[in-house]
Amino acid sequence: MNDWHRAGVALAGIVGAILPPRALAAQVQLESDAVKIELTGRFQTQLAGSSCSDFSTETPASTPCTEDVPGLDLFIRRARFTLDVTFNDWISGRFQPDFAEIDDVELKDAWGLLNLQPGAEHPHAQIRIGHFKRPFDGFEITSSTQMLTIERDLDVPGVSGTTALSLDELTTRNNLSDRDVGVMVDGATPDGRFHYWVGAFNGRGPADNGDLDTEKQLIGRAQYTLEVAARPLAVSAAAALTDIAFTRADASIDARYFGAFELFADWGSFNAAEGPHVQAGVIFGKNGLEAEDGGTPDLEAGDPLASLFTWQAIGAWKIDVGESFFFESIEPLLRVTMADPNTDLDEDTVWGLTPGVQIFFGGRNKVALNWDFVSFGADGVDSENSFKAQYQFHF
Repeated sequence: MNDWHRAGVALAGIVGAILPPRALAAQVQLESDAVKIELTGRFQTQLAGSSCSDFSTETPASTPCTEDVPGLDLFIRRARFTLDVTFNDWISGRFQPDFAEIDDVELKDAWGLLNLQPGAEHPHAQIRIGHFKRPFDGFEITSSTQMLTIERDLDVPGVSGTTALSLDELTTRNNLSDRDVGVMVDGATPDGRFHYWVGAFNGRGPADNGDLDTEKQLIGRAQYTLEVAARPLAVSAAAALTDIAFTRADASIDARYFGAFELFADWGSFNAAEGPHVQAGVIFGKNGLEAEDGGTPDLEAGDPLASLFTWQAIGAWKIDVGESFFFESIEPLLRVTMADPNTDLDEDTVWGLTPGVQIFFGGRNKVALNWDFVSFGADGVDSENSFKAQYQFHF
C-alpha cells in the first residue's frame, strides 16, 4: 500500500469514526476559527458490455472493432474524495484525488482561488490557479455526479482508439476540454445572470503536469441565464485558441495554433424534483489532429488542418414517484449525437443514439442504465453498441 492509499484509508476512517451514519448522507463540514473544510465523495461502479466481444481475426478489416473485449466488464469508474478548504472570505481552494485505478492515484482538481470581491454572492472577479477544468464543452464542464448519461462520450469498448465517436471525444482529444494546468479569471454580474470565464492554459492533456512550448492556450466563455417556462435556461458561447507543439528538423520546438468555437444551452435543473431537462451543444473549428486531406498533419510543413463539426443533444424527464417506492424519482432520457472530424471527407461521420434511464434513491445516489448505439460512415452500414449500468454513491 503506497502513501496515497494510506492517506485515503486514514481519511475515510477518521470521517467514519467522527460522524454518525446519518451525517454521511450530506456534505461533511469541519470548522474552526481559522479554516472551514467541506468533504464530499463519489464512488461509481460500472458494468459495461460491447458488441466487439464478437470480434475475431477473421472479421472484415472494415469493422471499427480492433480487439476482442469481454461481453460484460465490471469495474470501478470513479472513486474520489473532494476537499474544499476556505481560509477566509477571499482565499479558498480544492483538492481532489481519484483512486479508481486501485493501484495508482490520479490527480483531478488541485487549485487555489482568490476572490476579489469578498462577501458577494456573485463576485465580479475571482482568480483560479492550478489544475482544473477548462471552460470549454458544456457537457465536459458538467460534474460526473450529475451527468444525464453515464458517459459524456459514446464509449464502445473495443472500438479503434483512432475513431472519434462523439462531441466530447473530439474536444478532449484536441485538448480543448477537461482539466489542465492554468490560470483563469471568472466573474458575474450582481444578479448572477451573466457569467464570464477567461483563462490561459498549457494546452495539454489532464495527465500532463507541464508544457512543451512557450505558447499557451487561450479560452474564453460567456453565459447568460434567463427563465423559460419557469425553468432556468443558460445559454453560452466559448472560443479556444490552442497551440500544438511539434519538433522541427533542427530539433527545436515550435508550435502552431488552431481555433474552435462552441454554442451550448442548458434548460432545466439537476436539482429539480421533477420535469424536463435538456442540454444541447454545437462545436466547430479546426481539428489539430488531422490534415485536410486526411491522416496526421505535417505541422512543420504547414499542412492545412481539417475542419471539424459536431453536435449533441440530451433530453430527460424526471418523474417524482412519491413515497410508494424505495426510490424517490425516475428519469428516462435520450441522447442524439453526431461527430464529423473532417468535413472534407464523406466516410468518417459518426452518429450515435443513447436511450437510458436514471433511478434516484436520494440526492445524487442513483442507478443509471444506458445503451449506446453507434453508426459509422456516411452509409451507416457499420455499427456497434454498448450496454452500460452504473451505481453511484455520493455524499
